[in-house]
Amino acid sequence: MTVRPLAAEDVPSLARGLAALPLMERYRRSEGLIAADLRAALARGDGLLVAEEDGAVRGLAWFLASGTLAMGGYLRLIAVLPGAQGGGIGAALLAAFEAAVARASAHAFLLVSDFNVGAQRFYERHGYARAGALPGLVLPDVAELLYWKRLGRG
Repeated sequence: MTVRPLAAEDVPSLARGLAALPLMERYRRSEGLIAADLRAALARGDGLLVAEEDGAVRGLAWFLASGTLAMGGYLRLIAVLPGAQGGGIGAALLAAFEAAVARASAHAFLLVSDFNVGAQRFYERHGYARAGALPGLVLPDVAELLYWKRLGRG
């Protein structure tokens, strides 16, 4: 497996795979919306990393390297495609995100849906601490849980 920057030609298959995830369905993110979001993120220069295995993209980390609370980077989305979960792809993407952010920031932040207990456990295993909750931030019936990790700097 390799982690590399997202290329424009990755977007169609990645958007199709992401749209199949229950999380994307819950947040009403269709293949077309995801593809448009990824193209816009590429144009803005957002951090976009993919995990590739056997010539196919298996996961995505989408982030901002700095600016969050004027102190750190923000992991907007990490996702592993159906059929590729449980094999270390998420951990590799998370490590790549942290390495990219650590070049400019001392802290990493992310949000996790209150119902996504598996993701909460994943981040906690990787050293993230729950710092608070934002009820109704995206969906009226879901609290987004703020997680934070101090990176090696500062």
